[in-house]
Amino acid sequence: MRILLTGFDPFAGRSVNPSWEAVRQLDGEVIAGAWVHAIKVPVVWRESVAAIAAALDREPVDALLIGGLAYGRPSISVEALAHAIGDSPWVADNAGLALSNERSDGDLGGPDALLATAPVRAIAAALNTAGIPAVVSWDGGAYVSNATLYGALRHARDRGLALLTTYLHVPAIPEMTTGTAAPSLPLATITQAFRIACEVVATHAGPDAPSRRWPTAMTALP
Repeated sequence: MRILLTGFDPFAGRSVNPSWEAVRQLDGEVIAGAWVHAIKVPVVWRESVAAIAAALDREPVDALLIGGLAYGRPSISVEALAHAIGDSPWVADNAGLALSNERSDGDLGGPDALLATAPVRAIAAALNTAGIPAVVSWDGGAYVSNATLYGALRHARDRGLALLTTYLHVPAIPEMTTGTAAPSLPLATITQAFRIACEVVATHAGPDAPSRRWPTAMTALP
């Protein structure tokens, strides 16, 4: 099995993006029998998807785990869904473009939303078991991150690829939150989260974990 990991460039004036700092440490590893390759992608509308598509075309893989920063989130969000709308006029991408309530891919003929194809509940549950805070998320925002997952899912769908795909939104690292009340996780913990996610996609068989009352890996309320 072959797994492609991706992380993003820093954006929004920050000097580091923990998603790339984490996945780059796993580049070249063999995890649960799966070979892992990591690439960095730009925080630019459509170019992020193009970079991933080019990597998939160069060397086919079985699973794709996209990583990105969600500053302010207290836990790792394993994204279960991506939609086709870009709507973040208050923050431009790294090329200076801001989308406002428009298709992120520019194609009116595509589906409005696509479900992740990786076992998202199993990934979140495995992270929780390891003591890493994680939830299944149904809202990946409306910025480049969501557009990247949507574009990758559509690329695989349009080409008939059996590609296990999801997105891990990770919190900031402590160095980024000094003097603020923003939550954070150590880089080593985020790196371990990606390693566990790789283990799950490499070994998971059968359907994903059962649905819960809430979209999270935690035990359902009575």
